Amino acid sequence: MSNEDALISSKDAAPPMVRTLRGVVITGASLATIICCARLYVRAVVVKSFGIDDIMVIFALLLVLMFAAVSVALSYYGIGRHSDDVPQQDLIDMQYVAYISYCLYLWVGAVVKSSIAVFIMRVFPTPTIRKFGLGLIIFLVIFAISGELPLILQCSPVRAAYDVNVQGDCLSPDTLFAVQVYQGVVMIIVDIYLFILPIPTTWKLQMSKQRRLSIIGLFSIGLLACIAGIARLPSLVYTNGGDFTYQGAVASIWMNVEFALALIAGSLPSLRVILKFIPGMVSENSHGITTTETNGRRSTGRGGEDSSSGAIHLGATRSWTSKMLGKKNAEITTLHSMETDSREQIVYPGRLD
Repeated sequence: MSNEDALISSKDAAPPMVRTLRGVVITGASLATIICCARLYVRAVVVKSFGIDDIMVIFALLLVLMFAAVSVALSYYGIGRHSDDVPQQDLIDMQYVAYISYCLYLWVGAVVKSSIAVFIMRVFPTPTIRKFGLGLIIFLVIFAISGELPLILQCSPVRAAYDVNVQGDCLSPDTLFAVQVYQGVVMIIVDIYLFILPIPTTWKLQMSKQRRLSIIGLFSIGLLACIAGIARLPSLVYTNGGDFTYQGAVASIWMNVEFALALIAGSLPSLRVILKFIPGMVSENSHGITTTETNGRRSTGRGGEDSSSGAIHLGATRSWTSKMLGKKNAEITTLHSMETDSREQIVYPGRLD
């Protein structure tokens, strides 16, 4: 057998790390797609209330799938193999695909996390959450733009960053490593921020403790994305070493897991039609009866408008933006769902801030 035939045979037989990379990335992307599509179906068909957060989830899902495709493509150019086993031409091609991956990471993360922030703002349209949610989105946009610059412009000319045949003046590996660690730490902090953001408001909702804990538990799934981000950091240390093609697979796996889990965590709370079978996740008032407490007075009613308590039930066809901006002092005090989980209760004046 010639050396060329041996090389082709070796390349066709993917080593364990390559198979792991492809399996994890494809599985994560598939699960995220299923959950997001189910969420979009519930919102558009069942609840009939398709909002800005749902549109953002579509863009986020497309970016996550694009990132997953790039990661799988990298596995065909040497990522997941030991660098000594990768042909020189594959290393050259891999450099270009890896450059695309580096440039995509921040934007994918920013859009995914922004979609979760907008979702939280829709579910809990209080002034405090609106303020901190918008602040986070603005920060993510600025962070993504500023963070892209050192990655895109790491070499002069830019082509030298991904073409080994072009000579240029580039940032040192230590500098690029520091940039990646910094960006990874910021993304972890954002994940923790998103988890904490709705907890105070959720805890003040007028529902049983079990149901409040269940809602918080749904949001806590996002912490798994945070754990994936933390797990990625040590792989950056080794990626900066000699066998970068092999260790690069570890970083790629954790990045894809992080994005997939974040999308899933942001979509699960919208699947109330399915999640109602989980104990504590279904409204205790199965007949649409709501109980409101305003200024120490307690009142009970069904649907419509309760003028005595100042409670107004908004149908699902109303834009969530109007709920957020239509009344200056409006606050969500109860997230009651009737049968389709399509109504929210707003009480004046607000009491959750």
